[in-house]
Amino acid sequence: MRLLPAMLIVGAIFGGLTSPAWAGGCAISSTGLAFGTYQPLTFPGKLTSVDRTSDATVSIVCTSIVTGGSYSVALGASSVNNSMNPRLMANPAGGPAMQFNVYRDPAFTSIWGDGMGGQPVTGAIPVGNSNTSFAVYGKVPAGQSLLRVGSFHASLLMTITYNP
Repeated sequence: MRLLPAMLIVGAIFGGLTSPAWAGGCAISSTGLAFGTYQPLTFPGKLTSVDRTSDATVSIVCTSIVTGGSYSVALGASSVNNSMNPRLMANPAGGPAMQFNVYRDPAFTSIWGDGMGGQPVTGAIPVGNSNTSFAVYGKVPAGQSLLRVGSFHASLLMTITYNP
């Protein structure tokens, strides 16, 4: 079993880390989740707060795998208050954190997590070299009326576990 950590920065980019070349290994990376402008307030006939959604693609590139097997990609809690459900994004200007989460399905019903909160994404890794990708989905729920104006960010840790 090999763990390969990588960082996920919501609203910006995901980064990757590879295992030692002599052992064969996998690298994980992703496009970012960007939720755009969020309207926190609802005033009938004037403003309406709605959920903001985004999607990203997570890619796993494996090289020189001697024995095929499976992988599990876990997504940790947000860097703000170590929160999983909801995850939280901080505003550098201060004020309350913005709630959001990352899901394994486009219906936003299955939270992508670490097995303790939400479920990891799993799949197969063949012998040799491979390139696998999967989509993940983010949502900021409507009605967070106490938020300050600003740019919200969070870091999430992706960990890939290879099981030969």
